[in-house]
Amino acid sequence: MRTADPDLQRRRSSEIAMAAARVFLAKGFHGASMQDVAREAGVSMGLLYRYYDDKAALIAAAATIDRAPLLAEIAALGAADDPLAGLEALLVSFIGAAMEPGYVDLVTEVAAEACRNARVAAVLQQDELELHAALVAVLERHQAAGRLRANADLASFALLFLTLADALALRLRFEPGQPITPLIRSFSPSIWALKP
Repeated sequence: MRTADPDLQRRRSSEIAMAAARVFLAKGFHGASMQDVAREAGVSMGLLYRYYDDKAALIAAAATIDRAPLLAEIAALGAADDPLAGLEALLVSFIGAAMEPGYVDLVTEVAAEACRNARVAAVLQQDELELHAALVAVLERHQAAGRLRANADLASFALLFLTLADALALRLRFEPGQPITPLIRSFSPSIWALKP
């Protein structure tokens, strides 16, 4: 039996997860069926089940489709000459990505499902821990290079930073039209408190 191309498999898996996210946004997790997802993805039910065993697996995949770009942006912060300005730019980018149509609605659906479904909760928790660990690791490298205050509690800062990005995205969903820049300026003193 011939082995399928891994890049094609990753791409197809991602396309199915994005289709699932669209269906979940339109119908909710409990209103959506596997057939709805297969139809939206343009794949057969057999192919859908080859990638995802059940709807919980699809929910978990939909919950994490945005993480690769976020992790890439965190990694890019590691190369920044000025990590403080880089953190401000990262916060703007995170909030901007979260303002994409449907993003907050999907995150809210996933969070609600995680309260009911231990499997989804475990995936979401792992995903959040990965983001937090990546940000802390980048900040620690800047701290070791003397670009951040030596005694700064970077784990707590990273948690606050990620929480703020999520909370602002949710707030802006229900108060659309608020400019992001003043909100970032309000958080800037916390960022600049990391200055050595």
